[in-house]
Amino acid sequence: MPRIVRHPLPVVVVCLLVIAVLGAVVRGQNAITDLDRRVVADLASGRGATVVDVARAWTALGDGLVLAVLLLIAGAALTATRLLRPAAAFAPVVSLGAGAALAPLMKAVVERPRPPVALHEVVERSSGFPSGHSAQSAAGWLALGLVLAYAGVGRPPEDASGPRRTTGWLEARRWPLVAAAVVVLLVGASRVVLSVHSPTDVLAGWLLGLACAVTAVGLLVRGPAGGPATVPTAATGGVDEPLPARGGRRS
Repeated sequence: MPRIVRHPLPVVVVCLLVIAVLGAVVRGQNAITDLDRRVVADLASGRGATVVDVARAWTALGDGLVLAVLLLIAGAALTATRLLRPAAAFAPVVSLGAGAALAPLMKAVVERPRPPVALHEVVERSSGFPSGHSAQSAAGWLALGLVLAYAGVGRPPEDASGPRRTTGWLEARRWPLVAAAVVVLLVGASRVVLSVHSPTDVLAGWLLGLACAVTAVGLLVRGPAGGPATVPTAATGGVDEPLPARGGRRS
């Protein structure tokens, strides 16, 4: 498990501090808010019908209801196949719930208006900062990427005929995280393309979602009674096997 998940507090603190700074900045008139407006206006003037349709499709992957259903299905599958314990398998659902609950509270505090309604390509009525879709997508998809990587999905197979190649945790299991990050980036970009959020709204949403993801996974993907993190292996028939000590190798 990567260090940011084993010790999520520093990441969470940094994310919340940056969100607080951004929240204070976007309440006024300054170079950053001017840049936000220019980016939204430029994208709105250059987008075509196809771009709008694609953006609407991607933005659905940050919708709370759609994401909840997908994550519940994924959690049930991970539990049924014994790849993960239920607490770990449903950590993304917990993360999504945290992001979905915190984003409206932050919106109520900052009360930043969205870009002009005349530019909107979808109907939105809440305030703009942070982006709820961006927060929910980061909270849900990044947490799912982490638990899939933890379960060994996407890990390259070992070659029994040759020497075992040692790799870092992220190097060996990076593909679920890469896929999750791509989805999160595209959901956030779609919100700006659809002119319902400014770039700083999306950035704050991503940071909030990241904080929720590392916290939920860090708390729920644990060994029994606070013991070492565990991972299922084919050799143990799906039974959890402790990970090697930090910096060590499996025997």
